[in-house]
Amino acid sequence: MSKSIATLKTMKPVPPEDLEKLHTGSLLTRLQGLRSLHASFETSDWSPEARDAVEAAGLVAFKDTEIWQTAFQNLKQRLSRREHFPRAG
Repeated sequence: MSKSIATLKTMKPVPPEDLEKLHTGSLLTRLQGLRSLHASFETSDWSPEARDAVEAAGLVAFKDTEIWQTAFQNLKQRLSRREHFPRAG
């Protein structure tokens, strides 16, 4: 089964300076998206061609890659500097 790159679960990397401009809700949505990506290529149902196309496009797809780790670390650093308000209740 051949998959289009548009149908694969990926995320675009966002530079740290652009993360600064995002609303906290957007950052949390991005965090959820990064956490939902495949753990590795080996545990996915992707073809090698799909993986190569995603890598060539510079997209984040697998948690065991440097690009995912960098994106996750940048996001966590940005969230750690945001003010925290405890939930009411």
